[in-house]
Amino acid sequence: MNAPIRPYTAPIAGLTGDIWSMEYSFEEIEISEDGIHFGSFWGTAELALNDQRDRDFYVRHIAINGQKRERKQLRTSEGFWFTHAERTDAVLLLTMPAKDCQTFKAHLFRAIEKALYASVDAAERFSSELEDAL
Repeated sequence: MNAPIRPYTAPIAGLTGDIWSMEYSFEEIEISEDGIHFGSFWGTAELALNDQRDRDFYVRHIAINGQKRERKQLRTSEGFWFTHAERTDAVLLLTMPAKDCQTFKAHLFRAIEKALYASVDAAERFSSELEDAL
């Protein structure tokens, strides 16, 4: 089989995925599967240069903003202990999983990654930032 021939575009001098990336903030990416809504996510993704000829991106890291529940124990003046939960702001860091990884974090990364690839805003902002870097 013959591979399709791509038109030649000059490589970007000095820019590779290992060197050049940008931070993209996203809001309310909704994850749904088979009509079931799993949640809305806010955060930041690192978009790195994938191919110099195509000038497209891949998602390297994702940081999701959220809240963490922490248990606190307090002692009353009478000597009794009680436990209550407090919510604090937290960030969940997700790195690109291996192809065969089936953990919850891997599925979450792939779902957000899929939404970012479909986002016109992410593609336009990446293209704009890349042109500015040239």
